[in-house]
Amino acid sequence: MKLNRLVGRLAALGLAAHACAVLAQSDTGAKLERVEVTGSSIKRLVDEGALPLEVITADQIRQKGLTSAEDVLRSLSANAANANNAVSSNSVFGQEGDRLAGGGAYANLRGLGPTGTLVLLNGRRLSNQGTSGGSVDLNAIPLEMIDRIEVLKDGASATYGTDAIGGVINFILKRDYQGVQGSVNFSTPLTGPRGKQRKVNLTAGWGDMATQGFNISGSLTHSSNDILRGSDRPWALGYQPDRGLAPDTSSSPFFANIIGQANSALTTAGSTIGTTDTTKYTVLNALALTNQCAAVPFGVSQLANPTVLSGLGYTKANSTYRCGTDYGRQYMLSAPSQTTSGVVKASFNLGKDATGFVEFVGSRYYSLGEFTPYQFSTTALGLNTTVNGKLYDHGADYPVDGPYYVNMKALYGANQFDPTKPIAYRLRMWDWGYRVLGNESVNDRLTAGVEGSFGDYDYRVSLARGKASGYQEMVDGYADTTKLVNLLASGVYNPFLLPGQTQTAAAMQAVEATKVHGRLAGGSTQVDQLLANISGPLMKLPAGDLSFAVGTDLRREFYGYSGTQTYSCVSSFSPANMAATNSVMGCPGNASAPDMTRNVGAVYGELLIPALKSLEFDVALRYDHYQQVGSTTNPKVGFKFTPNADLLLRGSYNTGFRAPTPQQLNLGTVQLATTGSFADPVKCPNPTGNNDPSCQLNSIPYLSGGNAKLKPEKSRQGSLGVVFSPARDMTLSMDYWQIKMIDRIHNLTPTQELQNYSVFADNFIRDASGNITLIQAGWINAGGSMTKGLDLTGNWTTTLGGNKLTTTLSATKMISAKEQLISSTPMIQYVGQWTNTTLYLPWKGSLTTSYKMPTLTTTLSANYSSGYWDEDHTTFTTVPELQRRKISKYVTFNLVGTFTGVKDLTLSAGILNLFDRDPPFTWHDVDNAVGTGWDPRVADPRGRTVQLTASYKFF
Repeated sequence: MKLNRLVGRLAALGLAAHACAVLAQSDTGAKLERVEVTGSSIKRLVDEGALPLEVITADQIRQKGLTSAEDVLRSLSANAANANNAVSSNSVFGQEGDRLAGGGAYANLRGLGPTGTLVLLNGRRLSNQGTSGGSVDLNAIPLEMIDRIEVLKDGASATYGTDAIGGVINFILKRDYQGVQGSVNFSTPLTGPRGKQRKVNLTAGWGDMATQGFNISGSLTHSSNDILRGSDRPWALGYQPDRGLAPDTSSSPFFANIIGQANSALTTAGSTIGTTDTTKYTVLNALALTNQCAAVPFGVSQLANPTVLSGLGYTKANSTYRCGTDYGRQYMLSAPSQTTSGVVKASFNLGKDATGFVEFVGSRYYSLGEFTPYQFSTTALGLNTTVNGKLYDHGADYPVDGPYYVNMKALYGANQFDPTKPIAYRLRMWDWGYRVLGNESVNDRLTAGVEGSFGDYDYRVSLARGKASGYQEMVDGYADTTKLVNLLASGVYNPFLLPGQTQTAAAMQAVEATKVHGRLAGGSTQVDQLLANISGPLMKLPAGDLSFAVGTDLRREFYGYSGTQTYSCVSSFSPANMAATNSVMGCPGNASAPDMTRNVGAVYGELLIPALKSLEFDVALRYDHYQQVGSTTNPKVGFKFTPNADLLLRGSYNTGFRAPTPQQLNLGTVQLATTGSFADPVKCPNPTGNNDPSCQLNSIPYLSGGNAKLKPEKSRQGSLGVVFSPARDMTLSMDYWQIKMIDRIHNLTPTQELQNYSVFADNFIRDASGNITLIQAGWINAGGSMTKGLDLTGNWTTTLGGNKLTTTLSATKMISAKEQLISSTPMIQYVGQWTNTTLYLPWKGSLTTSYKMPTLTTTLSANYSSGYWDEDHTTFTTVPELQRRKISKYVTFNLVGTFTGVKDLTLSAGILNLFDRDPPFTWHDVDNAVGTGWDPRVADPRGRTVQLTASYKFF
């Protein structure tokens, strides 16, 4: 009933506009073209800064050396430093990562997450990424065909509906392109051979709308990026104990760490070494005993761990003779990928004032996510265990009669080592190679519509279907659990390699036979959208035309996700895991989400009210109804006051909402395992420095998945700004904004539950002895948040030496970003603080200067990210100087020159990161967020990079 009443009122408003059409006719009969601005449905002659809108042109993108939509978004000051790219979301590690991100890249305006930013192409929606179903993958945007990008840094739920709390990013395609043009782009880091990027494009267009009445244009682009690993950069070290960084790992890549286990060669009590040392060591490694941990690839000593990571259970007894793996150095710094995207558009006149169009946009993105080799302990499979009718009398331990059995007593003086028993050990699976996941994402959209005018009224009608699909597959590094245990139990594989040794050919053949390749899971999304609106003058007022817009937005959204069905992903050699169907060690399993279709209906209206010649109000109202979620009505009121030609005051107030995604509502429950170590908050209320093994828990199962009871997020937000011109050809602006949210949709993690144990105690399942056996996590409606900030922009154009010099500034000061986990917990300030996901940097900005001569344009751009507090290591160590530190700021410069002195040929050369600035050091490792010793949410790992572009227009 509410929808019917609102439709009736908006229809009446439209009829009134038609009745007043005669009042809106121009006296002279001449018409100036009105344009539509992102954030408003009313076309107007010019945008005079009523909205905090940042426009980035294709020329600016090229002159800054940006080659992808992800590059452009990362350069925006309003886009938070976030974990929404192919490297940072490479999320085997950490509980907060989006395991369904599919290697994609996503926008994150104001730090409200990808689902709080609406991404449009020509003002219309694309289908969300196929596996996550939550937001648009930026890899689906064909940047080579983009004319400009309009970034609305204000809430826009009253105009566009859900997803627009943080703002709107509208990619506008080129129109009426004529001719044929080809271009190539190549970039390579100067600090090493890896990390190259290549791109080729062909764009063509035929027909002139003004004289021939039609235009057909298309563009096809293919790009490829090479992998860059931690081993390719000297600063990407996971073992820098003098700076507070050491790997939290118990596995070794070559000679396995021999660990204590009942009925094994090394008992749980450990063994003394030699005749004078009375310490009983619970972990033994021949490389550590001979001071050779670093003599093998990626091997490191753990002698520093009892100091750097004393709070995590490292002691003299378990670290002195244990080797570790610098898995941060093994980690992927830049993802290898292949992208093909294209656009085909046909426009044609349908009369004097009407244009029809058909538009197809398509992309295919394939990337590899590469992880360090998996690690396992043989102790999970007890001795004399029967699985599927087969007896494992030594479990997975190395058998006494095996050809590579190491007598630690005879060779290295381990007095309590019993060579008559099998050896229990922990190994990182170096011989199986890196775990590699392939991620494919396909996104297509077909749109047809009519745009035109009658009299002074503009209308737009379009029908679009967007479809996206994606899948994840195991490419390398994963092993069949049963085959792996059989290989280990046979003794054919040597887990005790010394420097210079390798596996036999027979062992490597056996290793290859255990590997599993195949598709894990896939998903798809679809959005069908009918958009229709009309806008124009409603009546004459003393100060100008009262203008209106009314419209409707009807959508049908689909999402489905298969989950991991063919394989059972496990993390240990337990009898139950071995008995599981197609059990695979270490793969990332996910539950399924049933196929779901929901309808969304919306009507909206907008009024542009000129109260005075110098004062204008913009009032909008939108009603949305979401199947399964409910209804919402959101208003927006804005004003623009121009007391003189050099000063403009503006502001807005609006409410917003974001409906939960189908994945968040319907994804099934999956059992995962925690990473790193944590202390039981009941048994160990003060874990710092407590090295009781019962205080340090590893790989605890937890449940995560959808929540059908989720409510929409709601927001109240406002902005107040000033735009002024202190000098000729100079414009400066400053906008204060704040966003208050309630019922935030949040993926509750075990880490957060541990930090707030008194609130979530019921989510920890314990056995009869009080040990944690399971943690319940997953999507919830969290508490509220308050985000505040200040946007600064500037533009100055002057003449220097008879040529044009243009300088632009864009910066964001994050004043506050407070969040509460649930309503009963306190607000926590995150600005300038390390987090697992989004970083709320106190300052982020860019300053660009371009000098344009007749045939040469030179651009120097500076990018600034302020420092912030590093990960809190108070519970990691008892050493005060290793508990808290500040990460330094990150400033880089790009220099790009473009030459157009040869007809139809454009040549561009640039140096990115001109002064070869290394990423600032951070002491976190990939157990908590991607990146070891550096942070991919802030820094570019390539270093100084040369970029070359050539473009030729054939005709």
